[in-house]
Amino acid sequence: MAAGAAGMMLERPLAPWDFGSTADIVKTIPQDLFAELCAQIIQYLQCQISGVNTVELCQRFQTAGIEISASDLAKVVNVVSSVFSTAAKHKLSSEELYTRLGGAVGTLPKQALQVIRHVWNEQGNFIAGSEEANSIGMVPQTLKHQDGPSSLAAPGGEPGCHESGF
Repeated sequence: MAAGAAGMMLERPLAPWDFGSTADIVKTIPQDLFAELCAQIIQYLQCQISGVNTVELCQRFQTAGIEISASDLAKVVNVVSSVFSTAAKHKLSSEELYTRLGGAVGTLPKQALQVIRHVWNEQGNFIAGSEEANSIGMVPQTLKHQDGPSSLAAPGGEPGCHESGF
């Protein structure tokens, strides 16, 4: 118990999540597209891809009839990445994560919570069990198209989908 208490002194306690207006954005995203977004975020956190391509995803969402800007999508990516990163750092089970998310301020819609729980249940142990779990960044890189191959850009710096040249 003393070792656990000492470990807690080194880490900040797990604060409640506040999704604020991002929850409203998530409500507009169909479950299948949200699952695809979560899968890309997990791939990023597993270092399988160099970033989440919000412009490409934004285009796919708009093709499906979902009006969303690249900057709003980047907000969702940042929040979901933060959720997965925090869950990995604190080694939360999928049920613990689901419970904590359900009690968050600005709660995400139930279908989004179910997707997050499912993705975490399937892939979370690969992140939580890795050495990188404690060094995972809270904000993933996002990809942006600029007259050639995609390059890394900080979140919030993405152009609108129609400005990207696609």
